[in-house]
Amino acid sequence: MRVSFLYYRVMLPYDYRLKKETDIKKLFSKGKGVFDTKVGTKIRKNGLGQTRFVIVVGVKVHKRAFRRNRIRRRVRAILEEHLSHIAPDYDVAIIARPEALTASYKELEVSVLSALKKVGVLDDVPRL
Repeated sequence: MRVSFLYYRVMLPYDYRLKKETDIKKLFSKGKGVFDTKVGTKIRKNGLGQTRFVIVVGVKVHKRAFRRNRIRRRVRAILEEHLSHIAPDYDVAIIARPEALTASYKELEVSVLSALKKVGVLDDVPRL
């Protein structure tokens, strides 16, 4: 029997989440970005000694909220799993694209990690 990752309640700790609207606006206006087919990434130094993430899944990806939330949960699980490989001191936005909706968990994981590697936030890429 195959167990889906959704049965596990993997949560990205709240300390690693970017919550303030002003911080998010600064990240989108002044951050540098890299876009892939499934996800895009924007980063900016924060000087806090800790990396914070925001996951953006717009209505253009899918109009149904439960589909967008599924992508958010998957990306949070990927980030939580690879948190030890991510460099500190950054604000990171993961922006989902419509292709992320049909991607498997493994494809999404490869896409997120390669986007983080391209912007220089991922220290050591684990073998997938």
